Amino acid sequence: MTIPKGLFIGSIILPAFLPVFFSPYVLTLLFTIFINISLTAGINLLWGFSGYMNLGYMVYFGLGAYGTAILTLAGWSFPVGLLVCLPLFSFLAGLIALLLFRLQGIYFSVVSLGVLILLEESAGKLIFLSGGPEGLSLPLGNYTLESYWLSLGLALLSLALTKWIDRQRLGYGLRMIQEDEQMAQAIGVPVLFTKITAYVLGAFIASLAGAIYVRQSGYIGPASAFGLAVAMPPVIMALIGGGRRWWGPLLGAIILTGLQEALWTGFNRWVLSGYGIILILAGFFHGQGEKLLHRSFKEKSPLRSFFKT
Repeated sequence: MTIPKGLFIGSIILPAFLPVFFSPYVLTLLFTIFINISLTAGINLLWGFSGYMNLGYMVYFGLGAYGTAILTLAGWSFPVGLLVCLPLFSFLAGLIALLLFRLQGIYFSVVSLGVLILLEESAGKLIFLSGGPEGLSLPLGNYTLESYWLSLGLALLSLALTKWIDRQRLGYGLRMIQEDEQMAQAIGVPVLFTKITAYVLGAFIASLAGAIYVRQSGYIGPASAFGLAVAMPPVIMALIGGGRRWWGPLLGAIILTGLQEALWTGFNRWVLSGYGIILILAGFFHGQGEKLLHRSFKEKSPLRSFFKT
């Protein structure tokens, strides 16, 4: 049994019309899910394909949010701010990647996390630029619908990019790097260029997600931009969903966003502890959800054609 083409297309278009039916609370929750899908897809472009886990991935989320907030307060429009911030931070990501990819394995992950910690500390000190520990607050405005559609578009773009790369030379090169980096170099894969390309694409997605986030929330501070509570969820979501299939980020984001909502509403003082427990479990059962789901699709199921890769 297969899903009709019209139903498949409808399942993609339908979310654009959900604001007609749902309350602002539900729309905000969906906005969070879409942002998380985008961030997970972005971190997955490097980790899922090549095995390099960028623990400092949210550097670019924070930079995108801060850059947009600073330019907005300076009187720039949101679209113009994006045209300035996104190329700038993508270029910066390329420079940082050149330095980080001198390292491999755990050293790459640790140093990338160090960059995140450094920026969190700097954001708290540079009061003239970042507002210091108090952060930056944007002028009041109702951008719920605009942010909802932007986040939906970014989520769809991120998933489509993941699926597209999977079948391109970039995807094959990244997978070969994960299997044996020296062998990939020996057979002609441009290893450094391939890794930097995946890193910069992920940084672009994170920067855009940060810009959309601050547009919706109206506030950004050191902890909400670069803090541990912000840095860990994309890592956990990537681990939950697994990195080898385009729908892994979708699966991980939906699961963890639901858990996040439960933690914040019922156990708001134990959020980081909850993340720690989830991270431990994700480590022990890494990829099992993806394998189980994939194995179930080998049987005849209406969902089989939807998730077919």
